[in-house]
Amino acid sequence: MTMPEWFSHIPRLELTEPLWLLLLPVLVLGAWFKERRERQGKSPAILFPGLERLKASGFEARRWLIVLPQWLRWGALVLCVVALSGPRLLFRQNEAEARGIDVMLALDISESMLQKDFAGKSRLDAARDVARNFVLRRSNDRMGLVVFRGKGYTQCPLTLDHEVLAMLLDNLSPRIIQDDGTAIGTAILVAVNRLKASESLNKVIILVTDGENNAGEVGPATAAGLAARSGIRIYVINAGFKTLEDRLDGSGESGSHNAARDEESLQGIARTTGGGYFRVEDPAGFDQTIHRIDRQEKSRHAGVVMEHRSGLFFSLLFVAVALLLLEVVLSNTRLLRIP
Repeated sequence: MTMPEWFSHIPRLELTEPLWLLLLPVLVLGAWFKERRERQGKSPAILFPGLERLKASGFEARRWLIVLPQWLRWGALVLCVVALSGPRLLFRQNEAEARGIDVMLALDISESMLQKDFAGKSRLDAARDVARNFVLRRSNDRMGLVVFRGKGYTQCPLTLDHEVLAMLLDNLSPRIIQDDGTAIGTAILVAVNRLKASESLNKVIILVTDGENNAGEVGPATAAGLAARSGIRIYVINAGFKTLEDRLDGSGESGSHNAARDEESLQGIARTTGGGYFRVEDPAGFDQTIHRIDRQEKSRHAGVVMEHRSGLFFSLLFVAVALLLLEVVLSNTRLLRIP
């Protein structure tokens, strides 16, 4: 988050009756006058013999404790005046932040995702770590998880319990689905069916895969068309990281043709739904891509600003009463003044 964005999230204080604050100088003048009379010895007092014995017995309070009751009393009066001025906090949020976005993660857990590309980290591990961080950042968004190999299943429906979803991501394994292959179309269809029941105006699927669609009864293009008709955008992340072997070993014409065809298929999914296509080459790029998707979704609704106001009258009044009660208790028990 940039510095201007951080400042824009700070709530602003408003006063509906600011003229009541004119009483604050009166309170300051009253406190000064009372302190002046006490210094001149004009405050009423009861003389009590044998003060030295009481002090020696531990009844003398520390200096800051002696003045604590009057600070509590004046603090309560100041809070009452501020409460009368009608303070309230103004929160400004864009539509995406205020209402949230419904997001289904569709994660490929096929055997190829176990390939370790960089620093001993597999594609699945990289995808899982980045997805977990993404889930925990989006506090206002309902999020769900679809996993797929030869078939696709809903691992977690749309939820605001992001801790549970993060735990499910931590425990992902290809062993939870036995069917071989990569059913991209099926995964999209399962995610679309989950989002169809949503009343949110903003529905997104983030599809993470590293392979071609070679299983399932529904093709990616067909599933993408259904998503587009339901107003669902799909962001495709091609997680086929380029390994050192890929760079050194030139692929044949057939392999290059298949790779280009697969990439064109994934790009078509993004174009059809108005989403985006991203190819990541390392785990760091994966994290940058997720942040980019996050910014793109927020920018779609950045122009619509919603304001929320929260009144502080009763909160300040409650604190003032609590301070007065504490002052009364202390003044009549441990901090009782003699004289």
